[in-house]
Amino acid sequence: MQSEKVLAQLKQEYAEILSKIDFRQFEAGTDKYSGVFLSEPSASYLSASTKVMLVGRETAGWNTDNNKNTIHRIHAATKNSNLSTVLDESLIRYNKHVDDLITSYGKPQKSHFRRFHNRLAAHFEVNPDAILYCNLLAWDYEKASPLRRPDAERAEIVSASVALLAVQIRQYQPDIIVFATGYSVDRVIKQLFEEEFDGWKTDKVIPRKLWSFSAAGSRCYRIAHPRASAKGHQEVRDHLFTLI
Repeated sequence: MQSEKVLAQLKQEYAEILSKIDFRQFEAGTDKYSGVFLSEPSASYLSASTKVMLVGRETAGWNTDNNKNTIHRIHAATKNSNLSTVLDESLIRYNKHVDDLITSYGKPQKSHFRRFHNRLAAHFEVNPDAILYCNLLAWDYEKASPLRRPDAERAEIVSASVALLAVQIRQYQPDIIVFATGYSVDRVIKQLFEEEFDGWKTDKVIPRKLWSFSAAGSRCYRIAHPRASAKGHQEVRDHLFTLI
């Protein structure tokens, strides 16, 4: 019952945010955006004694399994009062990803991000679906970062993504948020907590490797993407587990 109530509220707020996107800012004929990334909490997360959110940067192509998921499709769904279809499709994709995470747990993983997700689960002695996976940016563009798009278009993507993630943080009320995103998007993380919450308080910074801070009632840590292999990154990832 708790998860049904949370999901209903999430879908309502997701729809409100998507319907307010200024679609005029997007270039016609170059719409290579993925489907929108939306999450929902598992029963394992909602019952966890320590609630942990793992936030990636953006998907890399897997969030679209057809050729229909574009920004303009969201626009059309908004005009036709059919956003529920877009939301349902996104959540089906999300749950397929979570199901695969569960069934592959304990098996060798090619994905560095998934290995890190599993390591968090092992650390807290929970199933991997108890570590709630979210993304900072709700879309990828041609399987890569949307932050390379023209200024006005990029601003709309960041604004909508920040609002969507803020909804998730408010609903999920995590004790710990791990941003495994890399330092290059710190400005987006700061925009999130400046615009949607009461800012943040920094505790510790290791340049380009770790930002430890408090925000939105959560202990927050920003590290490099788990695939980062430059000197010092593995040590920082190991250090993170002593911090949390």
